Amino acid sequence: MASLIENLIATLEEESSLYEELRKESLAKTPVIVANDLQRLQEANAREQKVVDEITSVSHRRNQALEEIATVLGKDARTITVSEIIHMMEKQPEFQHPLIAVRDKMLRQVEALKQVSVHNQELLRESLEMTEYSINLLQSVNQAPETANYNKGSYSGVTLGSNRSSFDTKQ
Repeated sequence: MASLIENLIATLEEESSLYEELRKESLAKTPVIVANDLQRLQEANAREQKVVDEITSVSHRRNQALEEIATVLGKDARTITVSEIIHMMEKQPEFQHPLIAVRDKMLRQVEALKQVSVHNQELLRESLEMTEYSINLLQSVNQAPETANYNKGSYSGVTLGSNRSSFDTKQ
């Protein structure tokens, strides 16, 4: 059982370091989004995806470790959690304390990653809105009616923004 718990701790620590790497990649992406550099954004997304793929692999190993522990403990492998194992290890602090530490660290990392992700998502949404606005502006300029060209002969006698009437008397 001890080796299974040690394996779980090592897997969680590896997963934690990958989450930290993903957070750093996400933070590095923020100025790229602001600069609207599509080439660098594509490269940043590729680096992020690579880390996500690694996290998926480690997560699979974590789930296998949890299944093995559940089997030994006679628990349901589909529902067992790290928190449940921490509770079961209360008489073995040499395993419980590292599990608590890595779990809490991962929870903080996931929250920080979520905040960076939400911020980047908002920046991307604003950038998309600005792009859409620019496209609409360009389209409206190109579709201006030809009858909007006025000359001296088409003066209507009312000047926009003027409070004076067209009839001006001398005193």
